[in-house]
Amino acid sequence: MNADVITSNTYPHGTIEGFQGGCNTAHCPAEVSCRTVHTRYVGDWAFRRQVNAGMTPAEIVATEEEQAREAAEADLTAKRARPGARARASHEDGRAAANKARGDGLALIPRHTLRELLNAGLTDREIAEKLGLHRRQVTGSRRNAGYERNPDRNRRPAPAATGASS
Repeated sequence: MNADVITSNTYPHGTIEGFQGGCNTAHCPAEVSCRTVHTRYVGDWAFRRQVNAGMTPAEIVATEEEQAREAAEADLTAKRARPGARARASHEDGRAAANKARGDGLALIPRHTLRELLNAGLTDREIAEKLGLHRRQVTGSRRNAGYERNPDRNRRPAPAATGASS
């Protein structure tokens, strides 16, 4: 491509014909370069169909940008309008409080059942075996309910502090 093509006011920049006529560098003065138009025309069937229907590449790109902006706004609106007690609850403001507000309707283990098993002296591991769950599920339910754990008798006791006795 020579300088006459870049500076010419009559050259069809931003079109398929412009690329085929020799404007195939990054210095195209059009809003959408001839190289980009050619790449999209060859590789994007929807773009080709719109160009063949008479839309200019600049109109197509502007329409795509508007659709992307609208989709991003719709996603953001959907995220902000999340239903339930946990809406807008972050880790810092306490999931346990949100779970308590939610009630037993969606709990993995009903709170009264969990409380009875803990009062019976069962550990998280034993509760999991009894209910057919994983220990981590029981631990999570217990923590969300705000209950303390029963010490696991299968674990080694904490080592005694060693120090000089007088």
